[in-house]
Amino acid sequence: MCGDLLRKWLVLVVCTCGVAAAGEPVPEPNTPWIADRHLAPIWESMALATRYYNQGLVTDRPMPPSRSVSLTGRMNVIDPNGLIGLSEVATNTYAFDEAGRSIDVVMAPQSRFDCECRLHGPSYQPLEYSMRLEPEPFHFTIDMAMERNAPFPTVLSRLVWSMSALLSDRIEVFDIPFAPTADWTELVPGLEVLVEQAAVEQGKYSYQMKARYDPNRVSYLDARDSPSCPKGLTYDGPYSWPWNAYPEMIVTAVDVVDAKGNSVFVQSPGRLSLTGGTGFHDSGGQRIVTMQYTGTCSECGKAALIRHVIAFKPYNQELQFVLENVPVPTE
Repeated sequence: MCGDLLRKWLVLVVCTCGVAAAGEPVPEPNTPWIADRHLAPIWESMALATRYYNQGLVTDRPMPPSRSVSLTGRMNVIDPNGLIGLSEVATNTYAFDEAGRSIDVVMAPQSRFDCECRLHGPSYQPLEYSMRLEPEPFHFTIDMAMERNAPFPTVLSRLVWSMSALLSDRIEVFDIPFAPTADWTELVPGLEVLVEQAAVEQGKYSYQMKARYDPNRVSYLDARDSPSCPKGLTYDGPYSWPWNAYPEMIVTAVDVVDAKGNSVFVQSPGRLSLTGGTGFHDSGGQRIVTMQYTGTCSECGKAALIRHVIAFKPYNQELQFVLENVPVPTE
């Protein structure tokens, strides 16, 4: 949990994402959001498999060997501006061999799962950052089935697929002092925070903070804000809502920054550590999350502000990607 929260904290990248001063909107991304200006797919690994069947166990008809190709790729983030998350399930996929012949694409298990739960849209993997503010790549897999007795292709001349992105045209940051507050502080209508403890010293900081919000309007870092799927079905991803029923606001990151707005973790060379936990409970139609954390880093003594990053009016957009002339290893 601590690692997951830390990665979400580091979604905040003032210099990379173009987040402005507190309360000021970032410049609007391209409209429409053009995929190849923000994301760059590459193939990472490929598996070729031949499946043989024990004919002694087949009673109705002989089963000839079957062949399949599985491509695993990574989606590098070259410009994260406006991106909240990405579904790692490839859909609407078309593959062609070196002669331009179509190769059957096997529907991913996640896609079949989504079909069973039609009230829900895609499950989005949140945009995350490494400790040095490099956007973490997303990952995807495309499985292809060869026709009976067909040899493996030597090249995938063209591979076309779609992935669903969760976007926002307005992302703002909100800062409050790194100090205990006597009462709740409203960041936006529907979201308040209360800093109960905050201590800072050279090489270490610690704090305890509560956030009180309307779960019908706000999603705060955690998957529990996403409604569950009917019939007991659930999603693994942290962002999932019914189609076109996204919350008004998503808190995508919480960070501790210095007086200039720079993350104290980002400025710290060497090994960094964060310990703590979170807890949730509902009260009077509101949800309250309590966060208690201690950070150890060389620049922790500069902690001055607690920063929230909020994406407004998130929306879904289907993005299409193309890879060409992908070699298929034979050894």
